[in-house]
Amino acid sequence: MMNYSNNALNFSYLLLDYYKELNIKENELAVILMIDHLLSQDNEFITKDVLQLKMSLSSKEIDNAMTSLYQKKYIEFVVENNTAKTSIRPLKKILYKKFEQSIFSEEELKRNEESVKLREEVFSLLEEIFSRSLSPIEISRADEWIKANVDRDIIINSIKDAKVRNELSINAIDRIIINKIRSLNN
Repeated sequence: MMNYSNNALNFSYLLLDYYKELNIKENELAVILMIDHLLSQDNEFITKDVLQLKMSLSSKEIDNAMTSLYQKKYIEFVVENNTAKTSIRPLKKILYKKFEQSIFSEEELKRNEESVKLREEVFSLLEEIFSRSLSPIEISRADEWIKANVDRDIIINSIKDAKVRNELSINAIDRIIINKIRSLNN
């Protein structure tokens, strides 16, 4: 799944667009919007009592809405650093995934997932053989291989070949990849 920053997509817009499809009732929608509003004001633990101060819904209506949202796994209550917090992250993940699915075809999503997996595999292997984190230039070069649709086996085998030859640089790996591609095309 693609990662979206909190400001990249408007949560309220997505929520209003998809709430019916997610089986969210209007009372629940109002509660979610108020929780999001309170979270944006650095409130961490939002209870029905806090919501009741801001909303015209009854205590029972708010409680029912929060219980339903929790059961649907749209909101969660977590403890971080001995502090209880209310979170709508699960709902945001669902909404962002729905948005992603609406703009990308199944084939594009599958290709993106495969690309993300290959990227993680390549970066992990490079960090392992270099015995350190990758530099921005190294990350960029490895990304170029993936974006150019260089076969997974060619990339992985080239990294391993560079290790065997004790040529532990991104330029050496790049040369090995280029040579392997040339030999395949001849």
